[in-house]
Amino acid sequence: MHALAKRFFAHHPALSLAALGAAQNATELNLCPAGVPVEFLPAEEHNSLSRQYLELNQLAFGKLGLPNWVLSDLYLQPGAIGLLRCPARMLSEPSRQRLSLPDEERVIAAAYYAAPTVHRGHFIGVSLLSFLPGVQAGAWVKALTLKMLGARRMRGIAQWNNLSLRVHTRLGPMRLVGHVPGVHDYVERSFLYEMDLTDEAREVAAMERRLLFQPTRRVSATDSPALGSLLRRAEAGETLYLIPPGLDGGDILVHEGPLPAGDGGA
Repeated sequence: MHALAKRFFAHHPALSLAALGAAQNATELNLCPAGVPVEFLPAEEHNSLSRQYLELNQLAFGKLGLPNWVLSDLYLQPGAIGLLRCPARMLSEPSRQRLSLPDEERVIAAAYYAAPTVHRGHFIGVSLLSFLPGVQAGAWVKALTLKMLGARRMRGIAQWNNLSLRVHTRLGPMRLVGHVPGVHDYVERSFLYEMDLTDEAREVAAMERRLLFQPTRRVSATDSPALGSLLRRAEAGETLYLIPPGLDGGDILVHEGPLPAGDGGA
């Protein structure tokens, strides 16, 4: 992963990696994940950056945008938000207009937050956003943030019909866990997944789209009965994966059973 990260930042020299969190959290983080230096920005000293993150989060998620108190209590205090930053001129137009900052000012281009759990090394993916199209910024900020946190396994909630599946699968296959617990705004089209983050060779292959597992089944992302059946099978203990690139031509790519060893024939 070190060599791949080095090539990415050499190809995009205007990008840099940073983390925003409570000052006391800095010593618990890997501030050079995959050989990439992280600029740690204590939230207590960077209120304007916290406000910028809120603005972009609310732009990205609309009615599900982050309340101020959740950012303070549940993001910045227990952990850190991974950030890719760049000059404001590089952002997509809606985000540039929202921030109204000088072209050369460094701003948030992409961000990822994963929440710690009671299980050491296990995290819950909470929020991924990117306003820098065409450079895989979302995949890179997620991958490097998880390494910064020391994550070995993560769970997350995703939507069947969301193109973000193509970003998530840059880190590898997504094992289906089941229906979303509790009450979720998009519960009817969401699912719970888990990813093993310990196989770096497989992660590199996935990031480069060399992970070529063959689907055993394709299911339309709008076929709610069929997708619900998959989740019930997963809840009953069957091993099912959503494999890269995840969503293809409106279909979910599923592998039934354990994955083959190696990288799928890359």
